[in-house]
Amino acid sequence: MNLRVRQGAEMAVMVAVSALLYVEFFRLNDIFFSSFEHIQGVNWVFLPAGFRVLLVLGMGVPGATGILLGNCWLDRAHFSDDSLGLLLATALVSGFTPWCVKWVMEKKQLLSTQLQKLTAQSLLEFVLAYAICNALAHQLVWWAMKRPSTNPWVDVWPMFVGDAVGALVILYTLKLLLPALFGLSARFKLKPQAKTKPADR
Repeated sequence: MNLRVRQGAEMAVMVAVSALLYVEFFRLNDIFFSSFEHIQGVNWVFLPAGFRVLLVLGMGVPGATGILLGNCWLDRAHFSDDSLGLLLATALVSGFTPWCVKWVMEKKQLLSTQLQKLTAQSLLEFVLAYAICNALAHQLVWWAMKRPSTNPWVDVWPMFVGDAVGALVILYTLKLLLPALFGLSARFKLKPQAKTKPADR
């Protein structure tokens, strides 16, 4: 297979997986934390924020693009000529704000480009910076594009808290599960067969 075709196919798969994970965790968040919703799109506990962090850290641009497409899919029922610009701008902010924060922090050497070298402190700093930037960017876009029932000075706080809490819940849950996942994967690894010498005649 041509290298470019293969790379394109791999990116398409990463985008699709990112979009699927984001959409499903958005629905899961609705099931468990709908009572924490402040207004539509703003929740005091927002688990998909954790997947924004994981997908962008792990996949970069394909992860951000998948989040963008996932947002478009979730908001498809609201597509109209009047709201299309707002929905696309919201999706763009949702997908690429964490990527922009990651890019800036990497440039300033505040965040390692290698996942294995990420420290707990740098990860926490990234989560908080992302939550602040994401909340501000969303509220700015919604205010500038006159989204109904928008009150940036009030709505920015629950969005920041929801993104930070959701991201930390996902990350620490994953951290707690990692030893069990590694143990499970070790069981499925084939044990190397012992080399045997030919029988003497």
